[in-house]
Amino acid sequence: MASFIDEFSFEHPQNEGRVGNSNRLIPLERGELRYNEVARSFRHGWKHPKKKLPRIYAIFRVTMPERDLKPFHRYRAQVTSTPSLSLSVTNPANEQLLFHGTTRCCSLGEDKRSTRVCDLPQCNLCCVIRSSFDVKKCGSKHRFKRFGLGIYNTTCSSKADDYTANPDHASNLRVVIASRVIVGRPYRRKKNATTLTEPPCGYHSVIGEPGIDLNYEETVVYNNDAIRPAYVVVYGDPPPISNTKVLQSVLMTLFKTPLAS
Repeated sequence: MASFIDEFSFEHPQNEGRVGNSNRLIPLERGELRYNEVARSFRHGWKHPKKKLPRIYAIFRVTMPERDLKPFHRYRAQVTSTPSLSLSVTNPANEQLLFHGTTRCCSLGEDKRSTRVCDLPQCNLCCVIRSSFDVKKCGSKHRFKRFGLGIYNTTCSSKADDYTANPDHASNLRVVIASRVIVGRPYRRKKNATTLTEPPCGYHSVIGEPGIDLNYEETVVYNNDAIRPAYVVVYGDPPPISNTKVLQSVLMTLFKTPLAS
């Protein structure tokens, strides 16, 4: 029997020859199954009523070496063997696609050719794409840790958007990561628990539910092997059109003649 190769692996047939250590993103085509799934989750998760749903410009698959994915699969198998979850047939590890907003200090994802990760240590986006998440870096940007020292994600894409930043690049576009997260058996809370370093005994994650201390859901895992980045969603508002371009467009429509810029 052929060994299993993760679809996000360098070694998977759909990725071979297209990716490498620096070039880790593969653009998905509009209309293909994975694009539609991620786009649907992003739009459905845009919950903030005062934030206009932005346009999705591109979605990329994040690839990595098979050796970096094996710990994720071992952890998934470990969670799957938990008695309370093992009877579930369709998704025994309770794996979910969740969003994470972070800082981008480069032009990664700006177009389909911008797929090379940068070497800037302050570019959290490229660090995650290259090495996945690290629970030790929790709080490096935001000191307040609602559920302690963990890796924070959410089904709410508009909440993940609150944590995006691109301080060194003038762009109308923003980026969030959609990750595969092994949620397992979640412990649900509505109140803060800032001293946590792991979920309560018998649980694999913590889910913060809206109602008391939260307005929108968030899911926290405390094990690096419980999560791997899967997709990068590039989105934003259409860039403003200058008066010159508007005038050129009107004149071209009137005279059917291209104008020199």
